[in-house]
Amino acid sequence: MKSKVLKIRNLPEEMQVLNEVKVKPIGSLLVLMLVSGVFIISGSTIAIMGVVLLAISSYALLVMPDRILMQFTDEYLVLYNRKNRDECMLIYWDEILLWQYQKHNNEDQLWLQLTDGQTETIECFNRNKIVPYFKIYAKGKERQLKPARRRRSTASSRQKI
Repeated sequence: MKSKVLKIRNLPEEMQVLNEVKVKPIGSLLVLMLVSGVFIISGSTIAIMGVVLLAISSYALLVMPDRILMQFTDEYLVLYNRKNRDECMLIYWDEILLWQYQKHNNEDQLWLQLTDGQTETIECFNRNKIVPYFKIYAKGKERQLKPARRRRSTASSRQKI
């Protein structure tokens, strides 16, 4: 099996990254700054909300740290979200047996099962950036959720007297 955990400094230098997913949603923060600017220019009582939104979005954009969660190449996927920040997981596309993007209330997760039986679960926040690459490079390997069985409620199954 070629997929493995390795030090970030040992990644191939000739790696041509197609796309990467980062922690900080820069586009959304810039839109929020633009909207807050419109609120401030409006000059009404909503300008106070604009100042607050501008302060929050500026803080998030300029002060909070940003890091890469994953990178996509033609040959493999690189996962950076590990306990040891110096390590990453290099997963070749042909070694993915099954994958699934799972939506939850508080966070989304990408679940991967590799050919050796190993599973990886990665916290994700941007389905639109991740799923298209998996549909191209791990085509036909998506694990579908089973539809939930409907249970009859006891109130509807009672007969009226």
